[in-house]
Amino acid sequence: MRAMILRVVALSLLAALSSGCGGGGSASNPPPSCTPASPPTAAYVSNNNDSTVSMYTVNSCTGALAPTAPPTVSTGSGGPTPTGVAVTPSGKFAYVANQVDGSVAMFTINSSTGILTPTSPPTIATGSFPKGLTVDPSGKFVYVANGIVATVSMYAINSSTGTLTATTPATVASGNNPRGVVVDPSGKFAYVPDFSDDTVSMYTLNSTTGILTPTTPATVATGNGAQGITVDPSGKFVYVGNFEDNTVSMYTLNSSSGILTPNTPATVPTGTEPSSVAVDPSGKFVYIANEGDNTVSMYTLDASTGLLTANTPGTVATGNAPDAIAVAPSGKFAYVVNQNGNTVSIYSITGSGTLTVAGTVATGSAPFSIALTGSAQ
Repeated sequence: MRAMILRVVALSLLAALSSGCGGGGSASNPPPSCTPASPPTAAYVSNNNDSTVSMYTVNSCTGALAPTAPPTVSTGSGGPTPTGVAVTPSGKFAYVANQVDGSVAMFTINSSTGILTPTSPPTIATGSFPKGLTVDPSGKFVYVANGIVATVSMYAINSSTGTLTATTPATVASGNNPRGVVVDPSGKFAYVPDFSDDTVSMYTLNSTTGILTPTTPATVATGNGAQGITVDPSGKFVYVGNFEDNTVSMYTLNSSSGILTPNTPATVPTGTEPSSVAVDPSGKFVYIANEGDNTVSMYTLDASTGLLTANTPGTVATGNAPDAIAVAPSGKFAYVVNQNGNTVSIYSITGSGTLTVAGTVATGSAPFSIALTGSAQ
């Protein structure tokens, strides 16, 4: 009888140990180690004060950013002060807006190292004081918001060289002081936040020519100081950070006309001076970088209504003056550019959408924007 009891106990212990080594793991029984993806994803940060782009490779297991060698590339001479940065969905080309000389710097991306090489020619003219730019989901067109002249410049991408050619016409009117531009996932519509008009300009996109045409009506009202803007991955909802009244405007996107309709309620509170908005790839969570109080606001997105509900906790600390936020294509990590701290804050994303600090990395002077390969910006 004693031998039988011992045998049962031994078998029970063996079963318990076997279950402890399963997929989930724990602190004492961790899951199998992660092997970083190869080649790695790349990340690029525009540095406003030193006219460079910082280049990094991304560890897919930890989210850490490792500077390349060399760690930076110039965006041009004469103090171009780079602002927005974007990459093509293919990961072949990168583009940076230079606000002082009104140009776009063009680069090819080394798929193995992530290093940027200027194209020939290295820049193309755009409008005055460009602030933000984006690549459409097809990877065929680039759009640049020109802050002073209230226009959007439109370009076609050479699929072999990455160089840009202005469309005809080369620009379309926007509202006053446009701060950025986004294209919806279907590639049919584009949206521009007009900071000084408190509106979003809305356009249809010709998939053959790349030309943007204003919708009717051409704008929709936002809160005060429309700045950051994003479209959720489903293409159903649009979110705008209102820098001057500390709210986020929420809209439903009409898939036929591209017109935005304010949700009910139309806004949700955020932190101080929301400057950038991002949605995770699953479309479950929304993050707002708040430049005035050094936080990121975290929300859960209702997939039926598009309404945002603040998470608990509602914010996480950043570095000094967070100016831009991006979520990795994997949905596992988020990155926040701290303009006055010369750093990028790195976060892991939990299953509930909460951001957990995972580290920081140094940038150049006054980092302004960030883009990662593997997704359109």
